[in-house]
Amino acid sequence: MTGTWPELTALAVLAAACWVLRIMLVVVVPARVLPQRLRDGLEHLAPAALAALVVVDLDATVRGDRPLTAAALVVATVAVALVVRRTGSMPLAIALALGVALVADLVVR
Repeated sequence: MTGTWPELTALAVLAAACWVLRIMLVVVVPARVLPQRLRDGLEHLAPAALAALVVVDLDATVRGDRPLTAAALVVATVAVALVVRRTGSMPLAIALALGVALVADLVVR
């Protein structure tokens, strides 16, 4: 196992904090007692987390040593985002993202 005790302790504390927060929001504080504005905001949590993952992966690709691959993936991601923004279709978003991922894995890399 790699890692030092401070890192493992921080990881354990973060895991415990996430677990306590999850228990608080699911068991102790039911959704019906939360203010409507907060419930509306929670609907944007999953897309925001997914967007953060995509941006981190794109950043890692752009900082790599393959500029052509990075450019292709950035252009494909922007194209998918524009098409989905224009149509608002979740199935189309999934299909386009899957197509880009397959092309990226099988052709570009």
